[in-house]
Amino acid sequence: MIIIGDLHGGYPELLSRIKKFNLGNTIFIQVGDWGLGFQPIDDDLKALLQIDQFMRSRGNQLYIIRGNHDNKWFWDNGHTFGLQHVQLVKDYSVLEIAQQRILCIGGGISVDRLYRTAGKTYWPDEEVVYDDPLLTAACEKGIDIVISHIAPKEAWPYTYNDVVQHFVAKELSAGRDLAADLENERQLMSRIYHKAAAAGCTAWYYGHYHESHTEEKNGITFRCISIMELYNP
Repeated sequence: MIIIGDLHGGYPELLSRIKKFNLGNTIFIQVGDWGLGFQPIDDDLKALLQIDQFMRSRGNQLYIIRGNHDNKWFWDNGHTFGLQHVQLVKDYSVLEIAQQRILCIGGGISVDRLYRTAGKTYWPDEEVVYDDPLLTAACEKGIDIVISHIAPKEAWPYTYNDVVQHFVAKELSAGRDLAADLENERQLMSRIYHKAAAAGCTAWYYGHYHESHTEEKNGITFRCISIMELYNP
């Protein structure tokens, strides 16, 4: 199993690397920000079908989680696209791979949302949605791994970098509170963290923050996957 970091539309490079390193009969899970929605729907669907054929030719399976730089419409309708070796994974889905139960949680906040165009480069329903019944049902049989786009507050990063601080200030001047929204989403992820930990989770992989970082806390290994990174746990 290989975990793929944010792509932001860079899937041709991903396919090139899979071909270069002759990666076959492999399960890939991408942590979100694939970049679905930034071009006409028909173009994205055509690309997904081509990727599906590519994965099938190598015996691979690709799972894609929703990021903040993705149009949720694709995940709501992915079951109608006729894909066999690519799956757009809905939030709170549990993948059973190599005798491990993997909980998938998508979504996040675009810190530069103030400067994006709704419906074209930004989607108001991008955020994490906390659904306790779905989470409880997912945890009933135990959880070994969580893969999400963003991290709970218990995991790195613990402070805002200069880019985030810049947009926090910009939103404050526009009468909005980005910092409060970011804190709230990390708190929501923490509620998921506590339930997953109680269900036996020992590893958590996420993207969004564009750096590679590993730490262990309370028996869980947290790993942030960087942009275009292919990480083999």
